[in-house]
Amino acid sequence: MIDLNNKKILLVRNDNVGDLICTTPVIEALRKKYPHAQIDIVVNSYNYIAINYNPFIDNIYCYTKPKHESTLLKKIKAGVKKIKILYKIKREKYNVVVVFRSGYSKSAELFSNITNAQYKVGVKSPNNKDNFNIHIKTDNSVHEVDFCYNCLNRFMVKKGKEKTFFYLRDKFRKKHNNFNDIVLFHISARMKKNQMSFGKLKKILTKLNIPIYLTSEPKDFKMASKLAKETSAIFVKTDSFLNLGGIISKSKLFVTLEGGAMHLAPAIGIKTLALFGVSDISKWHPWGYKDLVLQDKSKVAENINEDLIVKKIMENI
Repeated sequence: MIDLNNKKILLVRNDNVGDLICTTPVIEALRKKYPHAQIDIVVNSYNYIAINYNPFIDNIYCYTKPKHESTLLKKIKAGVKKIKILYKIKREKYNVVVVFRSGYSKSAELFSNITNAQYKVGVKSPNNKDNFNIHIKTDNSVHEVDFCYNCLNRFMVKKGKEKTFFYLRDKFRKKHNNFNDIVLFHISARMKKNQMSFGKLKKILTKLNIPIYLTSEPKDFKMASKLAKETSAIFVKTDSFLNLGGIISKSKLFVTLEGGAMHLAPAIGIKTLALFGVSDISKWHPWGYKDLVLQDKSKVAENINEDLIVKKIMENI
């Protein structure tokens, strides 16, 4: 076992919002175990929102992936900023670097390689050419939260009663004070197999004999508005992930397709019913609510029986 008292620790989680939210329990456990350690983290501009204001982190390095920028000039500026961050990391002389990625990522390992840390933790690369000296096994039957705990096993960090965490400022909660104990249905998903058609959603909403509020990503605003016109549902347009969090915080039940919002709701203490498509339930269920996940054997969200969805909603309000 390795003691990290008073050491400098660098964590790396440079992928999606939901993935970073799944990392927050082990960050809390790490801080509890080593209250006097320096705990810093590398994130990107896309998932930064999930770690901002986290009380267990000392410093956040946030960069923008050049591929996410629209013009050549912006790509160059993003690249320069990333180089500056790498230089700062190298100067900081970390004792340990932990890459919380359950699939190997060359871009994530770069932040480990730039250091001279004694301990470098991550999963093996497919060609076994990575520079990690503590390798973590990937197992899709293990939840992403538990995978993150496994990354810190050698450092005597144990799982306790930590929950996923997302800091939502009061102003976003207060913005939706006219809502209280609502049933909220988020109808958007990024991947095709995780999506539901207008017709499918309309059938579900028509069969529910309770007031239902709808949210969506901007790409689905038109569909959400049309659903509200053709059913008794009420569409609440949100303009940011934080405003979505604000309306979710007023829910007694949050129903959602797979995506970042599915991990956001439990992280702010809201019961979550997830309608899964392609992902493995064991690995990605909303933390604390595995029993409230529905998935068709085809792993296509559209194929989940609408009567089963209605029944599950009614049982949990």
